[in-house]
Amino acid sequence: MSRYLTPRTQPTQCAACPVRQNALFQVVPLSYIEDAQSRRTDQYRLAARRVLYEEGSPAEMAFTLFQGWMLLYRSDAEGHRQGLRVALPGDFLGYMPPGSSHIHHAAVAVTDVVVCGFRQEGLHEMMTKHPDLATHITRIQARYMASCQNHMLGLGRKSAEQRIAYLVAELFHRLRYRRLIASDATTMPFPLTQEMVGDMTGLTPVHTNRVMRKLRSEGLLRVERTRLEIPDADALASLGGFVPEEPA
Repeated sequence: MSRYLTPRTQPTQCAACPVRQNALFQVVPLSYIEDAQSRRTDQYRLAARRVLYEEGSPAEMAFTLFQGWMLLYRSDAEGHRQGLRVALPGDFLGYMPPGSSHIHHAAVAVTDVVVCGFRQEGLHEMMTKHPDLATHITRIQARYMASCQNHMLGLGRKSAEQRIAYLVAELFHRLRYRRLIASDATTMPFPLTQEMVGDMTGLTPVHTNRVMRKLRSEGLLRVERTRLEIPDADALASLGGFVPEEPA
């Protein structure tokens, strides 16, 4: 595990988890929750900008994001990052199927975060014991893959404005779907730095800044520190080519 992880003094119990409706164990019986609680190694804090796991790390641990935002990415030979997706509370991180020896991407904390840790071996045992849980994990992983593919497609097919509009519209939709903001909200938390937005959209920080200013001048975004106001969510989604569906 990351040397930066610190166990919480009073960890939340799985049965009382406020993000369980969005997480791995959202649809399982209470007996599964008790099983999961017994297999959880602990609940940990991780400071912003710290890495939870590196690309190529041994596939020993998986995590549920309890609080905060994380950026999942891969790096090229020169160390340049390509963002894959932004993880929100309830997301499942670092899981690899049985037989996998290493994790194929890295995860860094965008904000201060709290994660729940599980040994991969224990999760594989639960999947053998509870086949419906295995089906649920497969469904989650398929949605995550589709989300990554949509972002990758945008890198080659969309303009800079469309890429950023898609990223913001997707995050806005996911936050509303998970009840992390109100259904009628027009503002959202946005702790991503311009560098991180660039990682997700394949743009330099300078180009990202220029595009964000352009979207602001067009009335599509209003930026205030770590929050964004979206006056017309439909117009933003239309520009980015984002079609709402069940979010990953």
